[in-house]
Amino acid sequence: MATPSAGDGAPTAIRVRRATRADVDALVALEGVFPGDRIPRAAFERFVDGGADVWLAERAGEVVGDAVVVYRRGFLSARLYTLAVAPQARGTGVAKALLERAEREALARGCVTLRLEVREDNEAAIGLYRRCGYEVIGHTADYYEDGSAAWRLRKRFVRLDAHLLRVPYYAQTLEFTCGPAALMMAMRAVGWGGACSQEEEVAIWREATTVYMLAGHGGTSAHGLAVAARRRGVAASVWVDDAGPAFLDTVRDHGKKAVIELAHRAFERELAADGAAIRVGEFGAIDVVDALRAGVVPLVLVSGARFYAQRVPHWVAVTGWDDEHLYVHDPLLPAGAERADGLHLPLPRSDFAAYARYGRARHRAMVLVGPGAAAVAGSR
Repeated sequence: MATPSAGDGAPTAIRVRRATRADVDALVALEGVFPGDRIPRAAFERFVDGGADVWLAERAGEVVGDAVVVYRRGFLSARLYTLAVAPQARGTGVAKALLERAEREALARGCVTLRLEVREDNEAAIGLYRRCGYEVIGHTADYYEDGSAAWRLRKRFVRLDAHLLRVPYYAQTLEFTCGPAALMMAMRAVGWGGACSQEEEVAIWREATTVYMLAGHGGTSAHGLAVAARRRGVAASVWVDDAGPAFLDTVRDHGKKAVIELAHRAFERELAADGAAIRVGEFGAIDVVDALRAGVVPLVLVSGARFYAQRVPHWVAVTGWDDEHLYVHDPLLPAGAERADGLHLPLPRSDFAAYARYGRARHRAMVLVGPGAAAVAGSR
């Protein structure tokens, strides 16, 4: 998005307030100053109606800047979607005033990180962000409409030493392939040389599916994902709270239940050659951290109701930890979100038991991906 030069001079009579529908014309007019990557009117209307925090800077009654901050439901992270300053107001403290207001609101919401992208040639903005405590966490080529690259920056509000594994990100391309997308991320992180593509995504889904949904396509089970990883030469183990097939309680048709049970038994037979491939019992956040410490990438089943208000099972890849949080790559990007919105999202470790279960049976499942997976999962 547009990230014009952001001076940090002493602000003079700058008022920052939350934008409303009445400000949309002014916001659109400010966007029109910039040559590309403009936010359309419909997006501003959606943002000010509650889809994001929109902050507007005024000086002597004139709109001289705006900032948009978006949030992911269920996660303790925020993203500075855009920060724009009118050319005549640069170097007067408008950008810093907007940034400080955005940070205060993110903190008030309980966020532990604020992330952003900035043009790699925008030295003034980069200087402001660095002075305000932001660190470079990545680089994206060809990010803007004109082909310019962007630096990805992040600020942590809680000063903890986060340990993040180098897990590449892949967004699911179909509504029912969160498991395959998460598995491909994990496999690439531990050395798999295959390509993350929709073709491979669908191939893994076909191999790993056991679950009949009430309507639409089926989903992937922990056992199926572990089998798919092993078929690709990647070590993987399963840790579940119940030895039986998952999600039977979500299916009413007896014929469909029989198919799920049949597929589950086939996966169990394929995993049976390794006595440490399946562990049955409860697990918690500390077990996830132990896996990460061993260089193993855990895939954890979570309830979509917590993050998307949809009662569906959903897989995420856990990528790191600190004293209070687990970090995940979420393969599902909501409408309007970008790749950066799915990376290293923080979740409170204290809430792990609540979000890492699904359905009336409160099913729990984790797939451990990497050379040390069997040692972490232990034996049956």
